[in-house]
Parts: sequence; structure tokens; C-alpha cells
Amino acid sequence: MKKGNSKNVFEVYNKIADCFAENRYQGLMEKKYLDELITHLDARSEVLDLGCGTGIPILGYLRNQNLNVTGVDASDKILALAKKNFPSTLFIQSDMRHLSLNKKFDAIIAWHSFFHLPAEDQPAMFATFEAHLNPNGILLFTSGTTHGEAWGSIGGEDLFHGSLSTREYQDLLTAHDFSVLKHQINDPDCGNANVWMAKYTPVFKTV
Repeated sequence: MKKGNSKNVFEVYNKIADCFAENRYQGLMEKKYLDELITHLDARSEVLDLGCGTGIPILGYLRNQNLNVTGVDASDKILALAKKNFPSTLFIQSDMRHLSLNKKFDAIIAWHSFFHLPAEDQPAMFATFEAHLNPNGILLFTSGTTHGEAWGSIGGEDLFHGSLSTREYQDLLTAHDFSVLKHQINDPDCGNANVWMAKYTPVFKTV
């Protein structure tokens, strides 16, 4: 039985921040997905990097494409490193489950962050995504493929991952007015990531 923190994984990241920063792959295996995301955006579009970590490499790459990126992470230790890496970027400490920025973005990225939430906490996040996206905004996130949990390890700490099933994600996206643009399962060129890209296309109902 794993003894790690499954409810607040950011507390684990507070313990392993330096180790994570030193060992996080510095390459950009995510580039093809980020580049596809960028094709849906205009210059100076507003992007929310949800679970931004230290900002390397994803946030840094998006900044280099002249996008306005806001980083959010629940770990204060991780954010301290991110602020050192990108001192001119706006970073906000927040648990994504309680996010309420009173601002809308043209894209939201939750790459290898959303999947640290327990499965029971994930459905509510789709209303949060919806509330923070402009119409035709893009949501890019990674997930598992089956409902359940898995554990990894970093810096001697157990690291929790949760997932819904593929069908559950599809149903949640549809219920919140997202149309799937891409769904890649176990991409061998991207660390076997399961990637979703969807466009927010709200249906405006008249009374």
C-alpha cells in the first residue's frame, strides 16, 4: 500500500522541488502538440499553464512564441523556482480545484498536472476549464485511459496519479461544450503520454 499523498500531490512537490527541477527532462517532446495548439491562436494570445511547474520547458517555449502566459501551480516551492526562471511572468499559487481567476484565456494547458488529481475530483475541473476559456479556446491536457489510480516515485517520494476512463473524459468534454480535435493514446514519441486537445464551442441558448 502506497503511503504517498493522494489528495494533495502538491505537498509532495514541495518536498521534492529541487530534485524535480534537476531531473525534469529539459527537451521538448511535447513540441508537436504545442505547435498544433499555437496554430489555433493569434499573436499575443492569453494562455493559462495550469500546473506549470518550474516553467521549463513548456511555459518557456510558449513565451518564446510571443504568447502571454500565466502560470498556476499549487506548490509554493515549485513556483519559487518558476519565478526565478521567468521573473517577468505572472505566476499564481492556487490549487486548480479551487481556481477562480475572473479572467478568460485563449488556451489552457494542463500537461502532466491534471492527472495528479484523484478521479473523483476530476469531473468538476471541466466546469473550471469552461469558466476560464474564451469561446473557441483550446484545452490541452494529458490523462490516463482507465478509471483508477497509479503510483510513481520521485526523490524517494510516492507520486500519485488518477484517471477517469476514456469514455468518461469524452462524455465530460461533450457535456461542457468541447469538441475533440485530437486524442492520442500512448504516444511513443512523447513519453507514452495520453493527450487530449479540444475546442470550447459553447452553445448559446436563447430564451
